Amino acid sequence: MKKIYGLILLFILNSNLHALVTAGGYVPFGPSTQSDISGSSNALSFDPMIGVNSRILTPFYHQYFLPEFDIVFHTGERDGYSKRTYLISADFGLFLNPHLMVRYGTSTVITHISGDGEVVYLNNGSESTPFYQPNDSSLSWNQTVNLGIDGVISKEFSLRFETYIFSLFNSDARKVSYSLSFLYYLF
Repeated sequence: MKKIYGLILLFILNSNLHALVTAGGYVPFGPSTQSDISGSSNALSFDPMIGVNSRILTPFYHQYFLPEFDIVFHTGERDGYSKRTYLISADFGLFLNPHLMVRYGTSTVITHISGDGEVVYLNNGSESTPFYQPNDSSLSWNQTVNLGIDGVISKEFSLRFETYIFSLFNSDARKVSYSLSFLYYLF
């Protein structure tokens, strides 16, 4: 256990540490989910996302360790329930050139849904079907594989596109979420 704390302290005290804040949008499960009653897909329905992260140079092949914590505020929910998604990421990055970094790693995705148990009737072909909203609070946990790119705009700003692959080894359950973020370097 002391070795783990020592490694964490080594990363924190590293002079190549950069702190960042993130603002952008997150699309849960991309085009595979319906975004409204009419049947539109969710492909470009970005939900607001904010986060904090850091960029720490490691001694391993000039790669960076990129820990991050994000909160997604899902919009468009009907009255009666709320939904938040929390992403805890442990990515690594490698600069291909001074303006382009490739990212890869993993995230724990925690989705929190709470509600008052309301019944909503939605069209189901030629008739309406009742769907029950949650009547309490529940959490779901998923592990993802992440792949993405960071485009460095200046010393203070960069732009990121990242994918989050759920159920990588199960082709029937596999889904992909993605985010587009603007990053600001605090130091």
